[in-house]
Formats: sequence, structure tokens, C-alpha cells
Amino acid sequence: MVPVISFIGYHNSGKTTVATKVVGELRKKGYSVAVLKSTKHRDLIGDTPGKDSYRYRESGAGAVGIVSPDEIVLFQDIDRDKLNLKFLSFLLFDDYDIVICEGFKRSDVPKIEVTRKELNQPLLLKEVKGVVAVVSDFPVDGVKNFSFNDTEKLTSFIEETFIKRREDQFPDEVELFVNGKRIPIKHYVKETLREILFGFVKPLKGIEYPIEKMDIRIVIGRGKSS
Repeated sequence: MVPVISFIGYHNSGKTTVATKVVGELRKKGYSVAVLKSTKHRDLIGDTPGKDSYRYRESGAGAVGIVSPDEIVLFQDIDRDKLNLKFLSFLLFDDYDIVICEGFKRSDVPKIEVTRKELNQPLLLKEVKGVVAVVSDFPVDGVKNFSFNDTEKLTSFIEETFIKRREDQFPDEVELFVNGKRIPIKHYVKETLREILFGFVKPLKGIEYPIEKMDIRIVIGRGKSS
């Protein structure tokens, strides 16, 4: 599964600056990076009245995608409280080496806190689960601590802890999500599923080899439990 980490911190802590520098360093190393940023603002990408996409949204469509020759824009209704970063990253960014997020401090992903002494705020480390490192302009004990000038060291930490760990431990990945929630499955179950699925797919016509990735979605009909 694509690794997901999030930079968290109070307003004006510098988390955007730090995260942007890390993205740049990862790109220099040849990694593909996707970014997800949390915000309280609404309608960031104005869906202009009169435009086709706006008319479709006004008609009641829950999702409208616009595809140009070089990019895609998706307008989709979501329930912020039920948003699962791991599932969202699996759906949208699975072909990337890592997903860098900003915000989402209550999400179930590893986090890097960014803070400054001048903010005079308590460390989120003490109240938020999953903080694996802190970037600060003062010493922080009990966790990996980087200064604002340690971008290369921080990037190496992220590379070794998340990107290379994925490459080393999960060369053949099998992930199971049920109703948007990731379900942990043991290695032998993953191997069994992989072999069974490959066994069904190999005889089919139209398959291009080598097979590098398979995406399978099973939708259970309403009223059925299995």
C-alpha cells in the first residue's frame, strides 16, 4: 500500500513550507509524490455558474469529472467525518511512491508535527496519536527531532522509514478494503489470494503481460450479507 504521512501543526507553524521542501527533495531523489491538503474553506475551486460542470452539479449529480488533454478535475460530494486517508490514497494515488498530507491530525496515519517556540502552544505530540517526528526551533525529547534547516535529514528519515520499508517488506502487495476500511490480512492469506486471482486471470483473453497490477472491486447486492 502506498505510504501516507501527514504534516500537522498550528496556524503559521511553517508546516506548508516544510512539507513543500520535503516534496522537492523526494522528487530530486526520483520518487513520485502526491499531495493532499486539508482546509476548512469551502468551494476552493469555484464551479462557475453557467459552465457545464456547474449545471451538472446543480442537476443533482454527486460527482462530476472534467478531463482535459493533460489533467483531470473531480468535483465530488464527501462526508468529511467519514473520510479515510488510507482508502482515499489507495483509490487515487496507489501508483505513487508516497502521499504527503497536510492537516488531518485526527486521521489514522503517521504524522510529523511542525512547531515554533514563538507560537507558545502545547505540543500536539501530547494529544495526537501517531506523531513520529517533530520539526521545531527548540529541542523536543522522546521523539525524532529535526530543525527547520534539516530538510535533507528529514527527507532521508521519511525515505528510509516509509518508502524503502514498503519496497522491502511488500514487494507483492495485496490489500483488502471492506466498506472503505482497510482489513489487515496475514501473509499466507495474501499469497493465497494472489495465486487464486492470477490463476483465474491468466487464461482470459486480452491480458497484456507482464501483469504488474490488478484492481478488483466486488460489490455485494443490497440485502445480501455475503
